[in-house]
Amino acid sequence: MTNNHEAEFDARDLRRAFGHFATGVTIVTTLDTAGNPCGFTANSFTSVSIEPPLLLVSIAKSAHGCDVFTGSLGFAVNILSASQRDLSNRFARAGEDKFSDLDYQATNTRSPVIDNVVAWFDCRTYQQVDAGDHIILIGEVVDYHYNTYSPLGFCRGVYVSFGLTPQMLQLVSSPGRLSVGAIIESNGRILLERNPENGQLVPPTSNSVGDAETPGSLLGKLASAGIEVDLPFIYAAYYENSERSIYYLGELLSLQDTTETWLLRFYEFDHITWEEIGDPAIISMLERFVHEKKLGYFKVYIGDQDHGEIYPT
Repeated sequence: MTNNHEAEFDARDLRRAFGHFATGVTIVTTLDTAGNPCGFTANSFTSVSIEPPLLLVSIAKSAHGCDVFTGSLGFAVNILSASQRDLSNRFARAGEDKFSDLDYQATNTRSPVIDNVVAWFDCRTYQQVDAGDHIILIGEVVDYHYNTYSPLGFCRGVYVSFGLTPQMLQLVSSPGRLSVGAIIESNGRILLERNPENGQLVPPTSNSVGDAETPGSLLGKLASAGIEVDLPFIYAAYYENSERSIYYLGELLSLQDTTETWLLRFYEFDHITWEEIGDPAIISMLERFVHEKKLGYFKVYIGDQDHGEIYPT
């Protein structure tokens, strides 16, 4: 057996391998010494014991709030609902007022619990374990609450809906190349990206969702073009051989005047030349979008490029 201290791995690839484990998403909260709320997004959460009632989360030593949490007498774990993906993104970023305009309540330990989460656990700090580049926070549950909301899921770098668990997670977690795209509409026009090699049009895509500060990611690519979007839910997920494609339905938040370029621009629905797209799966998806846009009701497609099922959102 290889000694763990002798093994050397590419950190990014190891993180990608860990990401194959499908998890829920939590926000861990506490108060600093001045009584100000602090929090971070984590999917490194698990139950530990029933007697006594223990759970754990981990925080990176490099995290901005690490000293706050390691110095706190308690913390709360908020399990996010499927509609709270924006909160997950907000608390995953540094350098902003994460609790601005956020509805939350104080617990027995005074740690904030966020409204409309799937469940929350209020904890006294039970033990802390130094583990590599992280600190494991073990909490003793002093109070909790849960409901029947659908939880937010995360696997292989993308959010997933546990309401579509068997089909969606099988597709997302299977091996092979992953392409992540977005269907973004504005005033009857749809955003398409022209492939500079073959000239064909496709929705903007990348190999990861990322964020606005990550070059090459889907959100990073859009941000560099002056486009800010929210990605509320997956609109289509399909595969062909070892290649998987996942398309989010994007909600346009802001648009700068510099967006229109030869490679990335909005097209009128009626002026789209399907021959310029070429890919039958993308054509079918866009035709469905145009139809459902008129109806004002969108559904989710899961399957392969030719055959699949349509599910209500």
